Amino acid sequence: MDYLNPKKEQRHRTVLFIGYGCIAIAIALTTLVLVYQAYGFGLAKQGTVIQSGLTFFSSQPNPATITLNGKVNKSNTNARLTLPENIYNVEISRDGYEPWKRTIQVEGGSVHHFDYPLLVPKQLTPKKIASFPTAPSLFSQSLDKRWIIIQKEVAATSFDVYDTKNPAKAPTSIALPDSVSTKATATESWVQQEWADDNNHLILKHTVDTKMEFIMLNRTNPEQSVNLSTTLTGAPFTDVTLINRKYDLYYLYDAPSKTLLKASISAPSAQPVLQHVLNFKSYSDDTILYASDDKTPTGKVVIKLLIGTDTTKLRMLPSGSTYLLDLTKYDGNLFVVLGAASDNKLAVYKDPIGQLAKSETKSLAPSQVLHVDLPNYVSFSSSAQYIMAENGRQFAIYDVQNDHGYNYTAKQPLDAPAAHASWMDGNRLTYVSEGSVIFFDYDYTNLHKLVPSSSQYLPAFSRDYKFTYTLPTPVVGTGDVTLMQTSLLAPADQ
Repeated sequence: MDYLNPKKEQRHRTVLFIGYGCIAIAIALTTLVLVYQAYGFGLAKQGTVIQSGLTFFSSQPNPATITLNGKVNKSNTNARLTLPENIYNVEISRDGYEPWKRTIQVEGGSVHHFDYPLLVPKQLTPKKIASFPTAPSLFSQSLDKRWIIIQKEVAATSFDVYDTKNPAKAPTSIALPDSVSTKATATESWVQQEWADDNNHLILKHTVDTKMEFIMLNRTNPEQSVNLSTTLTGAPFTDVTLINRKYDLYYLYDAPSKTLLKASISAPSAQPVLQHVLNFKSYSDDTILYASDDKTPTGKVVIKLLIGTDTTKLRMLPSGSTYLLDLTKYDGNLFVVLGAASDNKLAVYKDPIGQLAKSETKSLAPSQVLHVDLPNYVSFSSSAQYIMAENGRQFAIYDVQNDHGYNYTAKQPLDAPAAHASWMDGNRLTYVSEGSVIFFDYDYTNLHKLVPSSSQYLPAFSRDYKFTYTLPTPVVGTGDVTLMQTSLLAPADQ
């Protein structure tokens, strides 16, 4: 028997150890290869080691052709490409559309997503879908871009509701109960205040003669609309914002007393939250970024962050200015942007509370400083990846994900009375210039001029960006104001 032979048993053990060793070496080499591949390493045809990055390309509409440095790629959108590290001139194109172009830098081991390219037809043909004897007093679109509400006459309490998901469907007419709003004796105006996240409730600011009231319009059940100015009691207020975009929870701000209060439909008696508030911006259920003049040195105001019951001082700013504030979360981190218009700059901070906890000097280091002369507007994009500060044609943009800033002055002026551009979506800005809608990517690339529109109204887009809705300014003496629907698809794709 072999197992009783010492020499054969020793030889058997040796073979086993050699086998186990070879397996271990193979596993180690395989792991090493996989790790290097994960970091983008590979071999070129010449045998040299190269490092690649992963890049995703999508488009609306798709498929579209991807061209890299003048060479057509074998894959169309939507595609995942492994590209050797390099600088690439990218062009995404489709017959009947203007191409989308961009220069990108791919680094080894990096992952890039270009899932937002929007191709615009070379020819656009607006179609009239409604007309009004006078300019509508209200033109508003819900957060999900499905619903457009138009108030045809300022003195009317009736509204037309358009469903962009069903563009061929006739609008639905709704009306506020007579008891909800105050009747004007001289002048009145209606202005959109804020949509709730249920895309059903809309706060309207109704200015009646010399007074102001806030109406919560219920789109699907207008008879359940509420006059917030008479329903919410306990203290005066001059402004209303939603808490976490919930239709029945409110922050009430009273400018004369600089008081911030809290109320709800179920608990309508307003309760104080903060005093000495000059301006504020809220996020989620319990987070407020605000400017305060409480116990500050002469000529200074302090910016504070309230989370739950904990208040943290972030920084001082000069008093007597306009204070621009905004905050949101991106990839789990809280970002705040703040500044005084008189400083000609705004600072962006990532995780300010965590920063201060780790800082020996208890001071914040900005992730980015947005330089704009006398900024009058600041806002995060809907994706929260970009922050935009603006004054007229001056723009400063910060890309949170890639930690990169952009500064530019747009060539196209903003038509009055618009004071600033707006985010069209998570990646593009839009406004009306010289009587037409324009839009461009966050870094002022891929600019497109669409169709005529009045600057009194923001252009509306369907959720899939297959249509845009505009109200052009009528030519003097030509009559009615028309609501135009324009397909953003080439004829072959309609």
